Amino acid sequence: MAGQFPGQFGPVTPAPAKGPFGVGTRVLLCLVAVLTGGVLGFVPAVVLAARRRRRADVLGAVAVGALSVLLFVCAVIAGGDKHATVANGMGETLMGVLMFAAPVHFLLMDRRRVWGGPSSVPLPGYWQPVPAPMYQQPVYQQPQSRPVPAPVYQQPQPQPQPQSQPAAAPPGPALDELQQLGELLRRQAEGGGR
Repeated sequence: MAGQFPGQFGPVTPAPAKGPFGVGTRVLLCLVAVLTGGVLGFVPAVVLAARRRRRADVLGAVAVGALSVLLFVCAVIAGGDKHATVANGMGETLMGVLMFAAPVHFLLMDRRRVWGGPSSVPLPGYWQPVPAPMYQQPVYQQPQSRPVPAPVYQQPQPQPQPQSQPAAAPPGPALDELQQLGELLRRQAEGGGR
């Protein structure tokens, strides 16, 4: 019967997880490599490659897996022969590398910067294009036909001061001139003209 299942048929591949592992998972994966003496040092790299599915992670998991296989080969060769000092020394070195370098590789590749993709943070020494800021042309408008009112400034109200004595009026002719000037300014303000 056609149409009974919504969506596409066949196996559905889940989307890769977004973001780095949590702190508990990081500690557990690092302890796997350290506590097993490097024997399971490939586990953090394989888990990271399976989760992120990037070429660099898969190549890292293959490299760490090859070191683990080489560790087992050295253990088999040096296990039965007491005089196989080269295989013994190489096995010890690989054990130390897998025990310490595998968790460090995992922690470096599980950082937030690395999860962000190729455009998250530029690597030093590599050229990264810088996006130019968007420039918008200024919009010019026709001047308005009506005049813009002038701003009105309010003067602070003088606070009443105690009057000790009335202010003395200026001498004769100066008082008359001030009064005439005041009347002239009032007429001009009212629109009365000259």
